[in-house]
Amino acid sequence: MNSNDLFSNDLILTKTIDDKEFEEPNQTLQKRWKQLLKFVKSNVSSSSFRTWFLPLKPISITKTELVVEVPSQFYCEWLDQHYYSLLRTCIQKFFGEEVTLKYQVVVDNSNSEKINIKLPSQNSQKLEQIRANFIQKLEYDPNLVKHFNFENFVVGDSNQFAYSCCLAVAKNPKQTKYNPLIIYGNTGLGKTHLLQAIGNYILLNHTDVKVLYSTSENFANNFIEAIKNNNMNDFVNLYRNVDVLLIDDIQFFQNKGKIQDHFFHTFNTLHQAGKNIVLTSDKPPKDLKDIDERLISRFQWGLLADIQPPELETRIAITRKKSENEGIELPDQVIEYIAQNITSNVREIEGVIVSLIAQVAFSKKKPTVELVREILRSKHIKTPRIITIDKIKNAVANYYNLNPQELESKSRRKEVTIPRQLAMYIAKEFTNITLQRIGKNFGGRDHTTVLYAINTIERNLLVDERLKAAYEYIVKKLI
Repeated sequence: MNSNDLFSNDLILTKTIDDKEFEEPNQTLQKRWKQLLKFVKSNVSSSSFRTWFLPLKPISITKTELVVEVPSQFYCEWLDQHYYSLLRTCIQKFFGEEVTLKYQVVVDNSNSEKINIKLPSQNSQKLEQIRANFIQKLEYDPNLVKHFNFENFVVGDSNQFAYSCCLAVAKNPKQTKYNPLIIYGNTGLGKTHLLQAIGNYILLNHTDVKVLYSTSENFANNFIEAIKNNNMNDFVNLYRNVDVLLIDDIQFFQNKGKIQDHFFHTFNTLHQAGKNIVLTSDKPPKDLKDIDERLISRFQWGLLADIQPPELETRIAITRKKSENEGIELPDQVIEYIAQNITSNVREIEGVIVSLIAQVAFSKKKPTVELVREILRSKHIKTPRIITIDKIKNAVANYYNLNPQELESKSRRKEVTIPRQLAMYIAKEFTNITLQRIGKNFGGRDHTTVLYAINTIERNLLVDERLKAAYEYIVKKLI
């Protein structure tokens, strides 16, 4: 195999085009392109699909080259850096192994000049070859998206346990201490990321272990196709001859009796053979409706790990990490504004960042809080009134006729100490900021000082009517 013929042994992903199809190139091109977009859509987020793939226009196709028009040179660089592997796979799947991709960039000027840029970049070739070296050893497609890995998953209190469990399975795929492992939580919190991270880790570190990722919907579709084409043996071999089976969104097995029955037997076969099974769900197994009791019973054999919506500190870290991964450096105030306004869904954070990058790249706008506010409005994401440390300082200082800077001072006068302690207490109650960060905003005090202030105010509010009145007045102003 030539080192440049990436994925050439990956029979599932490969489709060649015969000479007859090239007799009607435009018709074939449009048909194949629609199939390609459908495949891409199932592998990227909806916001990324709309921003980076819908604007692409197929121009021409030969036996060796597909020319695609893109809106700007920035598109080329972006697609090359972030989606090279996916595009390469798609081109070979729908247009043939020998077909390479060429971008035709339309520059917006009076001459309508066109610039051709070839893929891939040197870095992308290296990354792709690393993956190809593993893929060619396989006789099947593990269905893994390589950017889902443990390294770019942001860990916080809300997902620490689930992350640790998944990493344990990935590091020791032949042990069945947690079997099955079920990760559950609301949509957009990282369940699919962790599930695929297990597979990618195994693919790179345990080449003798056969791992397969599938959604429950894909399992169902494969089952229906197997019945339709009378090749049930292939279906059984695909799902039961693996060492680690990763199934996403098992809640979609609800009301699918025959499919549940086959999944039950698949589960039993693997479990009895000492193979690992990892599942995700939007709720705990006991809360799933219209699922066979036999399956529910087996789901409860193993370990359950939930993922909760991330706290503010984790959302800030996620926003910063995702923006860095997307190649854009955002100001701290923009990162914090995004994290403060998107509280329950990590996928929405990603969507806002993608939209922000598109505005910066194509509309030449600066990444500001106001621009983010516009994007949130366009996505119908409500922006609640945010209570910040600065707002709290100003409100408390105004009530006590102080300068906000006095609350940060080292003064131990009662006239300053009580307002400072009250401001710290309100900050702890109405923000998700840690004690350490609160202390940093009040003159660099340590977390024990902040905790002492909070406890002092908490006790005094029960007995001091003047302090209680001040607290209620300030809070009413803030909210």
